[in-house]
Amino acid sequence: MSNEVNHRMDKYSTPRNKKHIARYLLLFVLFIVIVSAILGAVYLHTVQKSVNRSYSATGLHSEGSVSNLIQKKKPISFLVLGTDVGTEGGFGTDRNRVGLTDSMMVVTINPKSKTTTLISVPRDIMTSISGFETSFPQKLNAAYAFKEASDNKASLGDGVSTAIVTLQKMFNFPINYYAMVNMSGLGDVVDQLGGVSVKSPLTFAFSQETAHATGKDLYQFQQDSTNFKYASDGQNFQSFSKMNGKAALAFSRMRYQDPLGDYGRTQRQRILLNAIIKKVKGDPSKILNLKFINATTKNIASDLTAQDMLALGSNYMSASKNIVSYTVQGEGEMYDGVSFQRVTTAQRQAITNKVRANLGLSPADTGSEFGSNISSEQLLQVNTADNLYPEDNTDSNLTLKSEDGNYSQ
Repeated sequence: MSNEVNHRMDKYSTPRNKKHIARYLLLFVLFIVIVSAILGAVYLHTVQKSVNRSYSATGLHSEGSVSNLIQKKKPISFLVLGTDVGTEGGFGTDRNRVGLTDSMMVVTINPKSKTTTLISVPRDIMTSISGFETSFPQKLNAAYAFKEASDNKASLGDGVSTAIVTLQKMFNFPINYYAMVNMSGLGDVVDQLGGVSVKSPLTFAFSQETAHATGKDLYQFQQDSTNFKYASDGQNFQSFSKMNGKAALAFSRMRYQDPLGDYGRTQRQRILLNAIIKKVKGDPSKILNLKFINATTKNIASDLTAQDMLALGSNYMSASKNIVSYTVQGEGEMYDGVSFQRVTTAQRQAITNKVRANLGLSPADTGSEFGSNISSEQLLQVNTADNLYPEDNTDSNLTLKSEDGNYSQ
């Protein structure tokens, strides 16, 4: 890969803690599935047009073979990715989408056990990106962006396929589908719902123009209050109690003033998403219109067809009764001035065991630490996680820690 592309990847290398928002990416995806199932055959033709706009195949497997899994109600797996670029004209239709995937999550849905399992994968895992091995070492979340930046004819699905192949090599389990969610598109959803009321967890100001506390297009939020102020010129404020889409984005984007840093931003994004879900639950009729479907599907890219979505909504809803979240254990390491996560064989095996069991597959060894092969010289430079962190490569690490603090085999 060229130095220019490497430079573009470097500017996105600031570590972020996205594990807390990852679970909500799935909720957003399932939300669209549920809506599609509710609308059913009444709007099927129009829903298909809307869903097809966000459809992008990876080319990794036969569409018929994976659709057959859903029709037969077999366990399935997703790679869910979160990003913040590319909604103009529909998610993935323009080229303004060459950014890192800010969060990555492996989701398994098993209708027989009525369980959905979410495993947040550290985006900063050191890896060798499939097809771009000479760029080693890179972060796992750069796999999508490397393909997109290197080939101006690549589809969104092509970029995702690079991430999927790299992930499958590292962990040795299949990925049947993917869903990429653009979190910035939540503003469109808020507008379609007629606005939401959100209580701010802290007092802060945010300018959409400068991304700081001063400037035009300025918002002022008050701790423990749903009231906020807005001034288009940055000086003459008006008071509001309900957020429109622009206010919702300002509320969820601020990071520099938050004492919790990026964690505080993801907290506010969760608050916003909860407000959206609460609004929908309070009045389900708000989602029963095609404008809402169009606003939401343009912020999701997937290789799910409209028929797949409808079948998923009808055949797999029982699996939403028991949703379990897990975090992947790893060790932070600075290498050549860049922050990485290193994951030992035992820690990868824990992920492999959980996913394969949820998919009803036989046990198997996990994949290689870096996914694709690296040279002996490259290995000598970075060493292995097993050698660097032997305390993390024991039988006790063959478990995953759930979000509520419990451990599971």
